[in-house]
Amino acid sequence: MKKSFMGVSFEPGLKAIVEQNNDILKRMFKGMIKGWFLIDIKERVMKELGVGNILKYYDFQWLHERLVTGIGEAPEYDICRMIVGIHRAHSIFLPNDKIRENEKSRIYRQRLVSETIEKIKLRFYGSVFFRKNLLFCGEEFLYYPLPYELFTMSSKMSQMLMADNGIRCWQLYYGVIYNGLSALSLLESNLLGTAYPLCRGAIEMYLRLLILNDRTEFYDWYEKFRMFEVQYSCCQVYPEEFNVLFEKRNCQDSKAKADYLHFGWVDFIDGYYNTVKKFPYSIHGIITFLKDKSKDEVLELEQLEKLYKSCHAYTHGSIQTAVYPILHYFEISIMLYYVIRNTFLLLCKEKGIESLIDGNDIIYMADRDFEILYEQYENRSTEMFERHYASNPSGNYKSMTK
Repeated sequence: MKKSFMGVSFEPGLKAIVEQNNDILKRMFKGMIKGWFLIDIKERVMKELGVGNILKYYDFQWLHERLVTGIGEAPEYDICRMIVGIHRAHSIFLPNDKIRENEKSRIYRQRLVSETIEKIKLRFYGSVFFRKNLLFCGEEFLYYPLPYELFTMSSKMSQMLMADNGIRCWQLYYGVIYNGLSALSLLESNLLGTAYPLCRGAIEMYLRLLILNDRTEFYDWYEKFRMFEVQYSCCQVYPEEFNVLFEKRNCQDSKAKADYLHFGWVDFIDGYYNTVKKFPYSIHGIITFLKDKSKDEVLELEQLEKLYKSCHAYTHGSIQTAVYPILHYFEISIMLYYVIRNTFLLLCKEKGIESLIDGNDIIYMADRDFEILYEQYENRSTEMFERHYASNPSGNYKSMTK
């Protein structure tokens, strides 16, 4: 007797293959999600997508390049990784009985199905680029909703930049994307502590962009000082033109040439010194200026300033990783949310296009998932972390290092 799957009839032999694949998937994700729950959601996702959309988002063509490289599609595995990431992200700090209640809830299951399909529709900018195997054991944080969406926005911006090198502040957009994607790639591989210096770099580029994006008449000065940095890095000698400008600098109390090399361009920003009285040649000075000019963004800037300072221990200190990896997931996601989301909106505005990716409202998704993540972050405590990892040993850094 023929059986059916996703509305397609097949022989009993194929049914055995489907069941075998499901058993393998259950084993692969054991300890991260209940096997029966994973397969149920996976089958609901595939049924709701339909064969046409599965073929649209996963290429099953047999190509010689795939035969040579061994690179091919694995739709069920990819979909299961999405399901696990979304479910685990929603389950952070929830007691076990609440997680079990969600797994039995019709409303929660449909939510999980819908959000998984959202991510599948973004995969040409997302999971198509992800590693099949992790470098270090731990959580697949890049499959968690917000990091996935941030990676997607970064990929889309990269495509936009490569297609148009005439964009104003091109180098600053590139700097945000370069640092952001690099940090997310390290998050993917569980190289968590090493992502912080890159987040710090992304923040620095973003803050410069906030100043120069609507003051493009001063962008030439930024480019001049950027080229001074390039010249200095090549020969370790300050260019003569730079030395002349340094002698005439606005803040004579600042004696460090290195600070002026990185931030001397602020001398040419109108009104900068009306607000900035201390440390003008620094990120602190730039944030002070932006707070005064952008009253609606003060809370965001204060949050970025706080997290920027926290990067110091990872950039210059001896800290490599925290005991609780989920804390890194929180902090890295929050930093990159402010930076990547807002940079994406700036670039879309400059290009005169809607902030959509293939018709999908990525900003709505990111804002929705940031709200969930930030509430979890605000509720964090040692007790909450300990309880989380007691019930989720597969993601515990301590268990991985024993």
